[in-house]
Amino acid sequence: MGLPDLSFLMYGALAFMRIGSMLVALPVFGDSPNPVRARILMALAVTVGIFPTISPSWAPNLDTDVLMLAYYISKEIMVGLLIGYVARLAFAGILMAAGLTSYQMGFGTSSLFLPDAGLQMDSFTALHRIFCMLIFFSLNMHHIFLSGIADSFAIIPGGSAVFHTNIGEILIIMSSGIFAIAMKIAAPIIVSLMFTMSALGLVARTVPQMNVFTLSFPASFFLGLGVYIATLPFFPEWMKEHYMGYGTSINTIYKILAQ
Repeated sequence: MGLPDLSFLMYGALAFMRIGSMLVALPVFGDSPNPVRARILMALAVTVGIFPTISPSWAPNLDTDVLMLAYYISKEIMVGLLIGYVARLAFAGILMAAGLTSYQMGFGTSSLFLPDAGLQMDSFTALHRIFCMLIFFSLNMHHIFLSGIADSFAIIPGGSAVFHTNIGEILIIMSSGIFAIAMKIAAPIIVSLMFTMSALGLVARTVPQMNVFTLSFPASFFLGLGVYIATLPFFPEWMKEHYMGYGTSINTIYKILAQ
């Protein structure tokens, strides 16, 4: 058997760079506790699985000059990191919502280090993150990102991505949407706690002998946890629509990069 030609090796290398940079930036897949070797092997496995489906005309007229190859590789890495960043934004709003509610419930003074996330957060946010990850994988929503990787090869030619200023505007809008998403999720708990604190304030004015400050901690904890449990059944359907919307945004970015 003869050695593969140079164009075949270039196609494979560019595809691996795009897929590898995407997986490094994706949430869960690219979190720091995952060993680097495991992430490289995962990127290689995804590349081997997707590469047969890539059209032979995916990367036409590639220059074999060393500087041009470095230019192509840098473009593929930027495309992968951009899509991975957009996917990570989808998780950021959900975690921010948990941070807002946990502070109101009194968890702001307690925090722990999560090895799988590589950061420090309070216990309620950690619990909320685990629930969201379980829902995410149980509904097979990770297929959205895997199919998005395959779609990128059908839309964006290899080494030919064009980074327009429109992409910056889209990223700004999506980044600002994190706060809207966080407030939508946290609104039931925040509103209920607001009325609870108002009621405790009236009690404090009416019965000054009562230690309302001590009573506010268990009241906010149990009420917030109760509202959270009551709203938890609505999370799967909401998360499905949420990630489908981000999948549409990723396709929009693909079309801009391919122009």
